[in-house]
Amino acid sequence: MKVFVIGAHGQVGQQLVQSLLAQGDTVTGGYRDPATQAPAAAPRLISTKLDLDDTIGQMASLFTGQDAVAFAAGSRGKALLRVDLDGAIKAERAAEQAGVQRFVMLSALNAEQPGQWPAALYDYYIAKYYADEWLKRNTQLNYVIVQPGALTNDAGTGKVTLTPAGTAAIPRADVAAAIAAVLHSSLQRTTIKLASGPDLISDVIK
Repeated sequence: MKVFVIGAHGQVGQQLVQSLLAQGDTVTGGYRDPATQAPAAAPRLISTKLDLDDTIGQMASLFTGQDAVAFAAGSRGKALLRVDLDGAIKAERAAEQAGVQRFVMLSALNAEQPGQWPAALYDYYIAKYYADEWLKRNTQLNYVIVQPGALTNDAGTGKVTLTPAGTAAIPRADVAAAIAAVLHSSLQRTTIKLASGPDLISDVIK
């Protein structure tokens, strides 16, 4: 599968690129500055410049010929409207314009339920909510929205639960592995929740 990773330099994005390469995919990583951000050359890895301030047309030209787009970008609170909201929606529109069928959005746990948003991340959740809603309501993309719990830098376990409860957390490595599995799964036009748990990713994402 040919996969374009938006936010390939991010903490999840870097691990997603490696997960995809490990399972044999051809990966195009989008970087604001490939000269300083892209990893060392590797088989089946293409590094290209992508800025979420680009136009929809510019993004679409990069996505043409891809089987899937995975959105793993995030501003870490510094540019919520430009990156997490507007950038995400432009990427969705560009993928559709380019004829890409598969789109995986890295979101946040319970982003569709405003009553459960943590106060400290409220503005971030607003951006995620509307970016996800646009994807669901205004595109024909074969999407999957992935909603992980609180992200940690713990070592990945390869195990998750799709029914997290309470204050759930999950290593970024496991989120990346789950997104890689989602891209090859039969899931379509749906949302999945993720947290650390007892089940092998390969058993619950098919």
